[in-house]
Amino acid sequence: MKQLILISFILTVILGCSSSKSIINNNKAVGIKQKSFNSHIPYTYINGYKNYEIKPILSIKNNDSTYTNELRFNAVNSAMYTKKIMYDKFGKWDKEFWPDGANQPILIWEKRKLIKNQNELYSVATNGKESMKEMFASVIVFDSKNQDCLSEDYKLKDPVVNFFATKIKNLSSNHDFYDVYWKMVKEHNGAK
Repeated sequence: MKQLILISFILTVILGCSSSKSIINNNKAVGIKQKSFNSHIPYTYINGYKNYEIKPILSIKNNDSTYTNELRFNAVNSAMYTKKIMYDKFGKWDKEFWPDGANQPILIWEKRKLIKNQNELYSVATNGKESMKEMFASVIVFDSKNQDCLSEDYKLKDPVVNFFATKIKNLSSNHDFYDVYWKMVKEHNGAK
């Protein structure tokens, strides 16, 4: 429960203040390079990304501030890649979080085993952004002890990052996720 409260707290302000310091972990593009019509993001990558970074996100609530690390895969062909990864592996999400004014939710899966040969269960919040300035799919990950799995000192950080980096490269062409997702979004937004 504490973990869910923390994730909800972080997500409520995730679209607000954010730190400008990013830690680029991989500058090597992977996937199929595709020309875009956006001069800020001239190429996107099908089943891939230009690079990935861990970006500390500053959250402020009641004069208390905290940083949570978000793993972003930049210049993806779809900002929903991380959502699709989790759906394809674990099925429908446990919770939807709708930030104020958002027309699409952040999807949350709780208590999922991400790393083979490890018994740890993780909570994962998936998000993404498609705009003229940014194009990324992202995740925030906490373990069962409510530790930020993308922090520098988290012992399994690399396997967690590699889980998502590898899954993006191996995304299926199955559209089941999109059917379920867009139906839910339309129902929430009042469209038929």
